[in-house]
Amino acid sequence: MRKLISLIFCISLFFTLASVAQSEEQSTFQSASEAFFNKNYDQAIQLYESIVDKKIQSSELYFNLGNCFFQKKEWGKTILNYERALLLTPNDTSILQNLSLAKGETVDEIAVLPNFFLARWWTQIRNLTHSGIWSLLGILLFWLGIGGIILWILGKERNQRKQGFLGGMITLGLSLLIFALAYNSYQIQQKSGSAIIMSKETSLKSLPDEISSEILPLHEGTKVKITEKITSWYKVRLDNGEVGWITESALEEI
Repeated sequence: MRKLISLIFCISLFFTLASVAQSEEQSTFQSASEAFFNKNYDQAIQLYESIVDKKIQSSELYFNLGNCFFQKKEWGKTILNYERALLLTPNDTSILQNLSLAKGETVDEIAVLPNFFLARWWTQIRNLTHSGIWSLLGILLFWLGIGGIILWILGKERNQRKQGFLGGMITLGLSLLIFALAYNSYQIQQKSGSAIIMSKETSLKSLPDEISSEILPLHEGTKVKITEKITSWYKVRLDNGEVGWITESALEEI
């Protein structure tokens, strides 16, 4: 009996502490928003980043943080936070519009090579929503498929069993595709594989070495794709297909 009472007490304490922590974070978020509207951008940034430091991810949080840096014209951090917001809510109109404005303030003009059409379609479909919604849809389709298979096994009429089999197999196949989209979306959210140049200016090097030749200069706010890391150097690929090395201190992963 005492063990049961202790267990109930621990569970109650856990949820109480979680509720208090959530209340504190909401209060901090509200204070940060008020500081932003009062144009106290440094204070707003400090408060928003205190929430980020607690490993809390929120599209609204990153979007508001990006807006603060936008007002300070710190384009690297602006674009970094907008990109992080997009990972959580792909195709959000407000984020895309602000991101486009911020990119318009950057120095580098890098042409974007078109992706292979299948990869482009996959990305467009994946970005229709976030991983949680894809997962729920996959679970729903999976159980509908199971229902079709049960109908195929237990159905009394041949036509009914045929429809159950076809419907069940098609729905199960679709559920696997949806689960693949959910998994890919989750992986991208956890580690996007991309980064933003944070230095005012840095060099894209031919080798991971300071004395190697410079391919071209890159500036704050440019997005790169990380393909490899050696010690304190990242091998990156630009949107135009150019490949080179950048020192770790010059960029920050999305």
